Parts: sequence; structure tokens; C-alpha cells
Amino acid sequence: MNMRDICQRELVSISAAASVQEAARAMRQNHVGALAVTDPYEPGRVVGMLTDRDIVVRMLAEGDSSGDRPVGALCGTELTSVRSTASVHEALKAMRSAGVRRLLVTDDDRSIVGLVSMDDLIDAIAMQFEDLAGALRSGIARESASPQEHRALHMARIED
Repeated sequence: MNMRDICQRELVSISAAASVQEAARAMRQNHVGALAVTDPYEPGRVVGMLTDRDIVVRMLAEGDSSGDRPVGALCGTELTSVRSTASVHEALKAMRSAGVRRLLVTDDDRSIVGLVSMDDLIDAIAMQFEDLAGALRSGIARESASPQEHRALHMARIED
């Protein structure tokens, strides 16, 4: 399983010139916790990431509760990415190294194809554990089955 299989392909973005209040509205409307921040003069170019945590923790810690501040003044500009062919392990390693909870996912030509979050990786790992548990249960059932039940289980798997 690689990042192309796991990442969210619809990247929600906002211009660096937009207000923090507009960003918060966009997050609420799109049910996301992060926005790709784009260059106001070159809208397809991502220049930063803004998270809900940036808005709440950073702004309030700085004593700024106005929503008029431009997104570009608040967003993180060190972009961390991982290739679409990267494994879950490689993505977790990149997150740990950069101290982030989300990564941009890029193609071979470095174009952005999506975003992967810590939650996405946890879901992927949980699915792998579910598959492993199913294999274990299947093995136990096979080992404890009588020869007739074993043939029936085998035939049922072939039909699936």
C-alpha cells in the first residue's frame, strides 16, 4: 500500500492573501483541518500549509483574535512532501522527521497529487491489522476443521 492509494486527492486550498477568517470558514465548509496555501499571483503554486492548529494555538498564543490577518502571514512555509510511491513507513518517517501531521503527496514530476494525514495512515495500518487478524482466524478455523469441513472451506474460498 502506497501513498497514492491512501492520500486524499481533493486538496482544499486558499490564497495567501485571504483572511484567516475566510480560511476558518473554508475548513468548516470542507470538513478539513488543513488548507494548502497558494500564491495569490500564481494560484496553482502551493506556498504553504495552514492548519486549524495554526489558527487556534498560534494566533491565540500571540494574543491575536482578529480574523483579518492574511493567511500568508500565519501559514507554515516549509512544505514537507512524500512521493506517491512511498510506503506507510516512509510517510511516518517523514512526518516524524519534520514534526508534522500532514504531508503533501507528489508524483514523479513533483506535482502535488494529494495530502495524507496521520489519521489516513492510522486507518491504513488498522486495515492491515484487520487483514492480519482475518488471516489468523482463517488459519485457526482451517486447522481445527474436520477433513470434510476443510474441503468445504477450501471450496468456499475458491468460489469467492
